[in-house]
Formats: sequence, C-alpha cells, structure tokens
Amino acid sequence: MELETFFTATEQTRLFLLSCLLGIPIGIVFDIFRVLRAIIPHNKIMVALEDIIFMFLYASFVMCFSIVASRGEFRFFYVVGNFLGFTVYFFSIGNLVLTVIRNITLFIHKVIGKAFSPIVKQNSLICAKIKVKFVERFKKN
Repeated sequence: MELETFFTATEQTRLFLLSCLLGIPIGIVFDIFRVLRAIIPHNKIMVALEDIIFMFLYASFVMCFSIVASRGEFRFFYVVGNFLGFTVYFFSIGNLVLTVIRNITLFIHKVIGKAFSPIVKQNSLICAKIKVKFVERFKKN
C-alpha cells in the first residue's frame, strides 16, 4: 500500500473547517492582548512587542495545525480558514467579551477609587499642611 501524497476534496474540506475552528482560539489569544491593553495603558513599543508575540503565537498555531492535522503539509487555505474563523469570533463573541471585561475593569476601578478616597483626601490634607509650613519657613529667610 502506497502513501498518499495528496488530499481528497473531502479531506481538504475537513481541513478547511478545522482551520476555521482554529481561528477561534487565535481570537481568544488576541482578546487576551486586547484586555491587557484595556486594563494597562501601553505605549507604542509595548503594543509593537505584543503584536510580534501574537504573530509568533499565530505562526506556532498554524505550524502545529499543519503537523498534527495535515501530515506537515501547509496549504494557503489554512490561513484563509484561520482568518475567517478569527473574523467571525472577533465581530461576535470577541466584542462582547471585551465589552464585559471593560465594564468589569471600570467597576473595579470605581470600587478601588472609593475605597482609597479617604486615604487620598487625608494624604492631600497632610501634603497641603506640609506645603504651607514649608513655604512659611522659607519666606522668613
């Protein structure tokens, strides 16, 4: 029995659908980076580094998919399927997830702000008194 060197139409369809499904975890990884950017402000260098890390992760996903699902053969329709699955995830569940996480983050920020507001007010009063004493002391000289 000889080893087949090509994929039948059925196998290619299955691989395309699997690559579409692989777009979902790729979207989840992308959402992790989006959440980090929403929670922690980033400068351009950090955004660029995160994008490079994401591209390496995506390349790893595609390489592993090619090795495991298709005997190590890479086909362009894997990328098309990944992009299609990612796009569907991004514009459906991905936006919902990011909205929920942003709302949770804002809520936590408000709670922490209210919890620490007495400390901040007290600290501001102490700083104001120190400033007045400091200015008075140096005006005498």
